[in-house]
Amino acid sequence: MFSLKSSLWLVALLPSLAFTAPNVSVELIHEFPIGTFIENLVVRPSGSVLAIDFSAPNIFEVPITPNATATLIHTFQNATGVASIAESWEEPDVYFAVTGTFSFETFTPENRSYAIHRLEFDACGKPTVTELAPLSTMIMPNGMITIPETPYLLIPDSLAGIVYRFDTEKLLLTTYLDDPLLKPVGTSFRAGVNGIKLSRGYFYFSNTNQEIVARIPVSGKDATLQGTPEIVATQTLADDFIVNDYNGDIFIAENGLNELGFVGAKSNSTIPETILGGGNSTALFGPTAVRWAKGAEGRSLIVTDTGGIYQYVTGNLTKGGKINLVHLN
Repeated sequence: MFSLKSSLWLVALLPSLAFTAPNVSVELIHEFPIGTFIENLVVRPSGSVLAIDFSAPNIFEVPITPNATATLIHTFQNATGVASIAESWEEPDVYFAVTGTFSFETFTPENRSYAIHRLEFDACGKPTVTELAPLSTMIMPNGMITIPETPYLLIPDSLAGIVYRFDTEKLLLTTYLDDPLLKPVGTSFRAGVNGIKLSRGYFYFSNTNQEIVARIPVSGKDATLQGTPEIVATQTLADDFIVNDYNGDIFIAENGLNELGFVGAKSNSTIPETILGGGNSTALFGPTAVRWAKGAEGRSLIVTDTGGIYQYVTGNLTKGGKINLVHLN
């Protein structure tokens, strides 16, 4: 018989079974001068990061130690900023970067201004930079990634609402995915597909205007898409994000909210829980990208921010972009 005592025991047990987001602590690694819009990063074999500047055509190297110094690695010509960066899967310490011209006054890109470059570091740590190809069909490239074990890059176009595939050997650009869930919506600050990831047999993407993160199953070495998108996060002003390869948890840089959001794979809700920033917090101003620190997958995140996206819109800048180290406790 189901007794009152057993009922009370079950009620007491429920909180321990409830899903909880991780507690976090944050370390400031480096703060750039006011007006430095840090858009994205990659992690080098040494554990330091290459951080790209969307407000100037610069790439910086920053070691992941408290109060680190940033070193200017390279300045591109004929561009106003660096839009995206990704590591090569086939060659160690080789990277690809996309540059172009973007107006912060009108928040619009210049048509046919984007190009993709290759960076190869020598034994002395100096990069050799080569322009590979123009990306003249793209309007506003964003968070590029590599397809593992292939020469392919995936590059989202936030304004066109398309994800392209670029072959780094044949220098060919083709369409990888064109879907309504990639498209921008609204009449101001148009930004559709933003961050993209491959994890756990899925291709994930965020859409800032539609306030979602979604995924599609993939198969084979070339990450061939299978089926239709499934929405896994909602009501999120998502920029870039990362998926925990071990358990499927998602950490989202919510640029317009100044928050780091979390959607647990075992959570009953698709709405991100704020685990850092938001409200009156000054921890994050315009977070743009999330990566695992080297050797700390599942434990420590590197989060970039811009100094505040609305501050760029209004011209009322008070902080520079930052590199932050976030520990999941």
